[in-house]
Amino acid sequence: MPSIKPEPIEIDIIAIRVNRQYENNLLAAASISKNDLTKNINKEEYKRVLQDLYKINITEAQLLDECRTNIMMTTILASKISINASRQGTKDEQLQLDVFKTTFSKCGIFLNKLSATSFRPTKNGEVVDNHELKIRGIKKDDCLKSFDANFTGKINGWVFAKIVIGSGGHQDNVFDEAYTLCDWVVKYGNKLELYIILLDTNIKEKYDDIIAKYKNHPYLLIGNHIKIQQSIIDKYYEDEADESGISK
Repeated sequence: MPSIKPEPIEIDIIAIRVNRQYENNLLAAASISKNDLTKNINKEEYKRVLQDLYKINITEAQLLDECRTNIMMTTILASKISINASRQGTKDEQLQLDVFKTTFSKCGIFLNKLSATSFRPTKNGEVVDNHELKIRGIKKDDCLKSFDANFTGKINGWVFAKIVIGSGGHQDNVFDEAYTLCDWVVKYGNKLELYIILLDTNIKEKYDDIIAKYKNHPYLLIGNHIKIQQSIIDKYYEDEADESGISK
């Protein structure tokens, strides 16, 4: 009996990121209420808040004293000094890769998540692991951003996974990193491997631009988690009837 062709697993990255920010704000508010500013906050941002208050002769003690009786003040301060969910992108990227691992395995492709130091492409066209990086004295400045996963099976290759929600700060660097890696693949990529650039983002113009620029490159696959899963399913999924030569 033929198996059911898998469908892409869809996750709402934006909702997950928004919910985590809300939870981070609650954690920061709890720390303020407990007068314990040693955890669950952005300590550097808290320092900046205190510096601004000192300029108008308000001390930390006065600030926290006000927060004890003023829930509005606590809420505003918490939203200001909570940990930014966009700085916790690794958690979201792990979820992206978990989804890929499930879908890819149904297509005869086996994905392995990598640590931040496992494998890096070098600017002269190599891919080196952390051990080789050290023994050869290769500097990190001579490397691109590390790969987030690799995969084997019906096709071998690498995954660069990123999430970009909104613009500003380090978020703006992500597309630059993606373009740099795509150019590296065009120049140095192994023709027997597939390079996946996974970009979940709400910045449509930049997303469309990078896809358009490299759409004709044979071993570059760029898209969000749904598009890439669908591409893998369409190209590599075969049910038992297909594999045995039985017509459906």
